[in-house]
Amino acid sequence: MDDAAMTAALARPDAYPFPVDDVSVIETHISRVFLAGDFAYKVRKPVRFDFVDFSTAQARRDDCETELRLNRRLAPELYLDVVPIVASGAGGTAQMEGNGAPVEYAVKMRRFAQRDLLIEMLRENRLHAAHVDALALRIAEFHRGQPSARVEDGFGTPARINAILAECLGGIERLGENPGMAREVSKLVRSRATALAGAVQSRLRHGCVRECHGDLHLGNIVLVDEKPTPFDCLEFDPALRWIDTISDIAFPFMDLLHHGRQDLAYRLLNVYLEHSGDYAGLKLLPFYAAMRALVRARVMLERLRQSEHVTGASMSATRLECRNLLTLAWRLVVRRPAALVVMHGLSGSGKSTVAAALAEAAAMVRVRSDVERKRLHHGMRPADGRYSRKESDRTYERLRAICRVGCGAGLPMIADATFLSSRQRDRFMALAHRLCVPFFIVQCEAPVETLKARIKARAQACLDASEADCATLAWQLQVQEPLTDLQRACVVPAHLFDPNSTPEHAR
Repeated sequence: MDDAAMTAALARPDAYPFPVDDVSVIETHISRVFLAGDFAYKVRKPVRFDFVDFSTAQARRDDCETELRLNRRLAPELYLDVVPIVASGAGGTAQMEGNGAPVEYAVKMRRFAQRDLLIEMLRENRLHAAHVDALALRIAEFHRGQPSARVEDGFGTPARINAILAECLGGIERLGENPGMAREVSKLVRSRATALAGAVQSRLRHGCVRECHGDLHLGNIVLVDEKPTPFDCLEFDPALRWIDTISDIAFPFMDLLHHGRQDLAYRLLNVYLEHSGDYAGLKLLPFYAAMRALVRARVMLERLRQSEHVTGASMSATRLECRNLLTLAWRLVVRRPAALVVMHGLSGSGKSTVAAALAEAAAMVRVRSDVERKRLHHGMRPADGRYSRKESDRTYERLRAICRVGCGAGLPMIADATFLSSRQRDRFMALAHRLCVPFFIVQCEAPVETLKARIKARAQACLDASEADCATLAWQLQVQEPLTDLQRACVVPAHLFDPNSTPEHAR
């Protein structure tokens, strides 16, 4: 049975082992998905391109098995089985999940409503903070559980990234209508790839290249049983899924930015980083996010070229979106010097609430002392006290190291800690001076009785990383040090904070 006959046969309701009213077909350049009743069946086309070869039945079956294995890691509730397609009779009919000698195979999936895709939820303003938090946590846990690539495997190397980038940029330059802009972006991104080659190699050596999803845009994530569920991993090319974990999270981060939801993009990033602890990846995040924007533009242009039925309006819209993606890639790689912000206030003063709001509103990366203190001790309380000078110095040094990486990559940073010590405030101010970035202190204050009430309520709720209690507050009241004149010049009220402004002391 040839491809056309197979497609026609599977489009008939009687091709399925259960009652079906009608069958819908979704086409991609390498597959067809038949939507029948409560299920979706994905069938490979017998095609051969420079990036994939499905010209043999065995290759198509092997790819089905690979897709099932990979996607069951994240979406076992969606990916059910690899099932046979059997030719029946002499009239060119076929039976999905039939008995007899298979002529083809399909991946059987649980069907879902298109409106439950995160991209559709975003367009309809139904994607909320809780969805983003759950997605970030799920991806962090997924990355933690995946095997790391060996250096000798050849995945995640600077050469591999340059090859992917060359193919992508070459395609954009050939297909794009704005070759001048494409060339400028290409030149800039290639330059960054060269500059970051050492960091890319270091991440590989440290086990950060893992078997990831590979194509984690918002159209490949669906809400299933109220859980954001990534599906459709990149199964046909191992080099596109054995990647740096920070490149994987960079895709939904970029997609949210592209669709105008900076707040959700930075919420996703901050929740992911808080759970994964992979702040070292910030050095490469802007580059990988830019690369994701370019890949997205390349795919859209290719689909536009292949489309047989496209209106002038949709063509113009696609080309405009591609130009916006090129502009986003430019903005991600060419960034202004990033601000360094430290919070200041006693436990219960609302620092973390304010810092989280600022991170989303002003596109900043937040790092919390309460979380990093626990991470330094693997979740255990240090034997010599959580807030001893020795342990505090260790925690603040980690915060400072993270801020150094983030600011160095052009990402505005918020260090969320009490900063009651003048010495620690001065050290962060000195770091900002060395990095040539603006420095701000955001101060939070409240009456002591309010502080106590908030601390007690927080302890009862058991929803926050902070372990501070009223005894901790009493100690803080005794040891806190006043701001110096130079530090006071850096203070800005939270509601007036602008990371792009210049503090008074630096004018």
